Amino acid sequence: MKHFFLIPLILLSLSLSGCREEISASEQDKAPAGYLELLEAYEEGLSFSSAEHVSQGCVLTFGDGSMITVPETSFIIDDCTGKDPVKCWVTSGWWCKDGLVLGIKADSSLSREEALPVYVYFNEMTLYMKLSNYEFLTFSSEALEEEKDRLEKLERMQNLPVIRIKTDGNAQILDKKNYVKGSITISDPEGLYGDTEDFTARMGIRGRGNSTWEWPKKPWKVKLDEKASLLGMPADKEWALLANYSDRTLMRNIVALKISEICGFKWTPRLRSVEVYLNNEYQGVYTLCEHKKVSSDRVDIDVADESDAPEEGGYYLEMEENLDETTCWWTGMGVPMMFSDPEVPTPAQLKYVKNLFADFEACLYSSDLADPVKGYAGYIDVDSFINYYIIQELTKNIDGNLRKSSFITIEAGGKMEMYHVWDFDLSLGNCGYFDGTIGNGPEGFWIKDYTSGSWRGDNWFNRMMKDPAFVARLKERWNELMPELSKITDFIEEQAIVLDKAQERNFKKWGINASVDWVKFPSLGSYEKEVDYLKYFYSERLGWLDKEIDSL
Repeated sequence: MKHFFLIPLILLSLSLSGCREEISASEQDKAPAGYLELLEAYEEGLSFSSAEHVSQGCVLTFGDGSMITVPETSFIIDDCTGKDPVKCWVTSGWWCKDGLVLGIKADSSLSREEALPVYVYFNEMTLYMKLSNYEFLTFSSEALEEEKDRLEKLERMQNLPVIRIKTDGNAQILDKKNYVKGSITISDPEGLYGDTEDFTARMGIRGRGNSTWEWPKKPWKVKLDEKASLLGMPADKEWALLANYSDRTLMRNIVALKISEICGFKWTPRLRSVEVYLNNEYQGVYTLCEHKKVSSDRVDIDVADESDAPEEGGYYLEMEENLDETTCWWTGMGVPMMFSDPEVPTPAQLKYVKNLFADFEACLYSSDLADPVKGYAGYIDVDSFINYYIIQELTKNIDGNLRKSSFITIEAGGKMEMYHVWDFDLSLGNCGYFDGTIGNGPEGFWIKDYTSGSWRGDNWFNRMMKDPAFVARLKERWNELMPELSKITDFIEEQAIVLDKAQERNFKKWGINASVDWVKFPSLGSYEKEVDYLKYFYSERLGWLDKEIDSL
């Protein structure tokens, strides 16, 4: 960064490591050109709008349209957009910067008009001036007011909505099949999502999840007796309460579904961070989320009924290696498939869907692989598969390799589409049991190359990458999304602020060092460190993929 202040004084001493104590200098000159005009603008409360460097200095524009030009021979105004401003300090009564003595005396007795500007700079927010009398002036601006409002909103959001579940007779929730009757009350004291009046309804509650159900902090499914809108989300009966026990940031699902919004999936499950009490006992921070199901506000397709010919209805399918639905099978390429809706297709419908997958996989291995009509692209919505690939690869989701918690729809006579995503608690660096050649770090392909050393052989995406058109579209889509994907670390920081108060109560209940042994990702010891690691992993992964996808 160049020197920012030039007055007719000689810099009498320079030091790379700090300021020399012995200094002599002439009397400070009168106020440099433009300085008093800036002071007047500040004291009048003018809103800073922009700064533009010109050949002879810097032109500052304010909200009322007025402009002040500061000549370069007077003092330099630095552009600190996207970088930290320089620190200035005092040694032996003289202002210093970057190891340089500036020839400016530090004197707290001076008025603003008598003082000199030590360091003047602007950034994304506004204009700032450090004065020789120790004052630090921050100009008002529209951006600064917006930031103030944003931080105030985040502070309000720290008072999370509270859900109180009361089972009839304090009955225990013992399994994932049988609903226990009771009531639910939801309080939103800050009115973050609408009316501040408490919502109360009758409902049933049961366990949910696969491995997560075996962990100490239990996830649940809630089924209201009647449809209702919860915390501003569209009305429905069925809702999920995600425990996030293995995720010590409590936000990996939230972050992933933010990426889902950016990618533009047909449906991104809506969610809210809440605190939960069960029969008056505190259970911690949960994510209240729309349950995955066919409905007009969620997976919006017309599902085939038993009277429909196979090609006349729609199908909602899940990839899940536990094969825990009524109708399941493995595809020829080792992908576990289940019917979610209809749960029990007719024999003709089952044959039709299985044949679609068989034909699709046959095309992946055929000489017509890259043909847009005869090849695999004739069977799938390619853009939805690319969006799926991007989110799963970017989050390095251990479960995202076509074996768990992935969903495909087939609408009447249509193509297979990756309609939405789900389940990211073991993503973004929060899992240590990847294949040995890939590792848990932010580098290395997972979805594209996950079959290395595996019995499954080539996977769908590994084969699609052999199609130049697929790779070209992937690169194009990645570059389209990069500007928004680059903002996710800011989103993580915002969520950390929102969860800051509640996470203390959550980990007082469950312990920040509690762990699930087989996840193989040990605690980092504090919530702050967990959030910092999440930001680090995401930033490094994004940067690595940006280079690697470009070179495919």
